[in-house]
Amino acid sequence: MEKENAQRVISDAEFVQWLKLAQSGDQEAMSRILYLFEEDIQKTSRYIRMSREDAVQSIVVDFIEELRQELKTEI
Repeated sequence: MEKENAQRVISDAEFVQWLKLAQSGDQEAMSRILYLFEEDIQKTSRYIRMSREDAVQSIVVDFIEELRQELKTEI
């Protein structure tokens, strides 16, 4: 378990780099960010009153929208 979590730890600089790439449309960077938060998304989905699959999808969509919104507010 600890070994699995250790693979999801990245530096702040690396995260910022992924974030900038994702905001510019890089799908691989967006996938990496989503993977990084996958465990948190799964845990949070337990508290939403809908099917787990729908809850996860809703969280992911909202998260992606927030990441893209962040770009708009910086401009």
